[in-house]
Amino acid sequence: MPKILIIDDDVELGSALGKFLRRQGHEVTTATDGRQGLVAALQGPDLIICDLAMPVLNGHGVLEALRQDKRLEDTPFIFLSGSANREMIRRSMNLGGDDFITKPAELTEILAAVDSRLQRQQQRRQRQEETVKQAVEMFAGIVNDLGGAQAAIEWLAEAAAKGQPLDKNAPVAPPAPASILVRKDNRRFFLKLSEVKAFLADGEYSRAHWGRDQTMMFRKPLKQWETELPAEQFVRVHRQAIINLAFLDFVGKGAGGQPEIHLVDFPGIVEVSQRKVSYLNRVLKNGADTFNA
Repeated sequence: MPKILIIDDDVELGSALGKFLRRQGHEVTTATDGRQGLVAALQGPDLIICDLAMPVLNGHGVLEALRQDKRLEDTPFIFLSGSANREMIRRSMNLGGDDFITKPAELTEILAAVDSRLQRQQQRRQRQEETVKQAVEMFAGIVNDLGGAQAAIEWLAEAAAKGQPLDKNAPVAPPAPASILVRKDNRRFFLKLSEVKAFLADGEYSRAHWGRDQTMMFRKPLKQWETELPAEQFVRVHRQAIINLAFLDFVGKGAGGQPEIHLVDFPGIVEVSQRKVSYLNRVLKNGADTFNA
């Protein structure tokens, strides 16, 4: 139920307008001068209807005070005044008023202005919420892709300093991650890269494998992981797989002679493509588990 604050020293008018708006489904609070109105505004109304000429503090003073308060600066504000002076109306709007209705006014005219401003306010809030949501999703994606929060913050700071756009596809080389943020079973935690046994392709994305059959999908292809992971530890052995050499158990051969990698406590095997065999041999310098192309 929208909350409306009416500030008017005309008690009868304020009471009649309040009753009318309540019948339209609004929650209404009234104040009889500007100072009382400012106190009532601290309750966070969705819209304020305010007279212009009032004792103690006039409508312009009320609006100026509200626009200086971060909590209330965006609250829709409608002047309801007996003044039809053009300069007064222009000043009212220049101060940040959203509408100006001259007295006497039909209740239906006031209601139409109220509904219009409330609708615009709701649309503005929805746009803000969507912007915040997109920003949160983008940052969450960056943290997911970059890893630890510190790495993400450093990357964002570098991008901001260079005046570059803050998105994952911006031409800023992200730092190699030390850990990745994992969301699993309604909880979040940082997983060290050193604990990841393999990244396997999962459609257009990828899936990290760690522990005993623990997995997590990331919205990132292996090609991107390959450019960000430390090359001395992670090796692309197939277009479908990147392995962590720290978990290499042994390299064998399949029934067709195709090289196969066995990782410690990893279910199944990881095939090595023919084009990657020579590269893997060079990486395995000691040669204990190497094989010829």
